[in-house]
Amino acid sequence: MITPLTKLKPNAKVAVVGGGVSGLCFTYFLSKLRPDVQVTLFESQKRTGGWINSCATKDESGKPIMVEKGPRTLRGVSDGTVVIMDTLRDLGKEAMVQSIEKGCTADKKFLLDPSDKLVQVPDSISTTLKFLFNPLGKGLIPGMLGEWFRKKSPHPGQDESVESVLNRRFGNDYISKNMISALLRGIYGDDVALLSAKRTFKKIYYNELKHGSNTQAMFDNMREKSKNKKKDGHSQALTGCLNDYVMAFGKDKSNLLDLANTLKKYPMLGLVGGLETFPKIVRNALNEFSNVEIVTNEPVTQVIKSSSNAKTIGLKVQSGDKYEGFDHLRLTITPSKIAELLPKDEDSLSKLLNEIQSNTILLVNYYLPNKDVLNADQHGFGYLVPKSNKNPGKLLGVIFDSVIERNFKPLFNKNFQNSKALKEYTKLTAMIGGDMLNEHGVPVIPSKEVTISAVKDALNRHLGINNDDLEAGHWEFTIADKCLPRFHVGYDAWQDKAENRFQDAYGQTVSLGGMGFSRSPGVPDVIVDGFNDALQLGQ
Repeated sequence: MITPLTKLKPNAKVAVVGGGVSGLCFTYFLSKLRPDVQVTLFESQKRTGGWINSCATKDESGKPIMVEKGPRTLRGVSDGTVVIMDTLRDLGKEAMVQSIEKGCTADKKFLLDPSDKLVQVPDSISTTLKFLFNPLGKGLIPGMLGEWFRKKSPHPGQDESVESVLNRRFGNDYISKNMISALLRGIYGDDVALLSAKRTFKKIYYNELKHGSNTQAMFDNMREKSKNKKKDGHSQALTGCLNDYVMAFGKDKSNLLDLANTLKKYPMLGLVGGLETFPKIVRNALNEFSNVEIVTNEPVTQVIKSSSNAKTIGLKVQSGDKYEGFDHLRLTITPSKIAELLPKDEDSLSKLLNEIQSNTILLVNYYLPNKDVLNADQHGFGYLVPKSNKNPGKLLGVIFDSVIERNFKPLFNKNFQNSKALKEYTKLTAMIGGDMLNEHGVPVIPSKEVTISAVKDALNRHLGINNDDLEAGHWEFTIADKCLPRFHVGYDAWQDKAENRFQDAYGQTVSLGGMGFSRSPGVPDVIVDGFNDALQLGQ
């Protein structure tokens, strides 16, 4: 949370609503920091893990397969990833960690150009030249050369859309509607014309605010790094929350620094069995904690203010049962879902939370055994679809899961053999919709049949996969309903207002986490957010 939290009293009772990775990790950190605190976690579904869903299913012949219906990799350069990996190491599960090496096939990324051809995102001189001569590269060179000389915002410090700040800084709209629109669709499922620059594209926003331009920021940062090297030699320091993490759990600082430096070498990390392996491991660890209770398949329906004690809070669940006497309530679900739980006397707060809509993403998984239908030059992480593409199927992008899986190498357990590397198969995940599904703010969801048909057409046109192979494959369809909050212009100011309103209404008895209230919707980010708030409450 933006607003500070105060330490819990001895033997306090805490409720956590939401059993996704945010709620699980907050519970894990708090219960470790404060074994005297009793934590009850409530999850509406039978399973925990939230949108991280490594789904075990079977193909058309009945053989077991795993398809990812949510995130599948982590960024190596991230404080949250360091915390995840160190947690796995603490729990004796470091052998599960897999890595994608920089420059390998699975590290290649593509964009779809206006003629529905894949164009590689530049990573060499030859790919840069090809990109610049493609329509997707239009405006890039003059935009970058002139960026230093362009005027700053006439309203410095005021939020604006990503599209607005990019068009001003680069003097054209090609960069925003081509490269950056594709990137942010892949992360947020939303439109650059609507997304808050201050929230979702912080680097370019703050570079202009602090340095005047991104070019000037680059030179200033280079000078700063050079000064620090001369001053401190080659010593390195932990960044972000990691110093606090070291102090809170008595970690060896040099060991954690070594881990952080190791992870930075890898653009992507994954886990044996899929990314859901991590929340499953945390859940199993929590099952052994005597101060933690996990209540699943029991949706919370109402937050109850205590009539006898203004400093405690209660919850009502769908079965009608009530849980009372909590000294603190942690809410990790989306803002609109939080609004549904508030009592009627908090109607104005509910209205404020309902200002934040969420995007729905449709996921289509395709699996074909015994055959790789991707051409060798198409092998990579996958491709994203820019705003400049006509895109009748409302496709956000396609992830080449089989390429990623076959390129995974063990990070810590070097004796582990990746059997998938020897197999021929195709596994793809298409992401559809996001803001493109919305009509008057309400998502209009096409049927399973219509969606899969549109994906088949896209895979045929974009990748050249023939109809026989498409029809022979196994297909899965998933609706990730309202899974991503829409980070509209002014979101940070809205969040600050919402948190302050919660403190006015509930004092220190409520804190807010999850995708809607962390720095970013990424898995590492919500985990850092959970740790930071658990630390404030625990110490």
